[in-house]
Amino acid sequence: MSSSLADKLYAMTDKGPVRALSLVLALILAGCIFWDPTRFAAKTSSLEIWEGLLLIWAVCTGVIHGVGFRPQRSLWRAFFAPLPAIVILAAGLLYVSL
Repeated sequence: MSSSLADKLYAMTDKGPVRALSLVLALILAGCIFWDPTRFAAKTSSLEIWEGLLLIWAVCTGVIHGVGFRPQRSLWRAFFAPLPAIVILAAGLLYVSL
């Protein structure tokens, strides 16, 4: 991902309502993980280990983006891209609700 593309994607999601959505989704999913960790654990759920790591990344990215932190370097903007994190957070909440 080039730096200009990462900057454009980050600027696209650098809006107040998107930040609020990101933070709310991340906090709700984190609460669900704390409420019933066996549903997300590798040995007691249908999730694979990489899916659990992806959910952790999405929660961390959602909180970072939601509180208004803006990474200075394009590499970190690309790594903590909020758009894929929001999709993964929504998928995680859909998994919880089923």
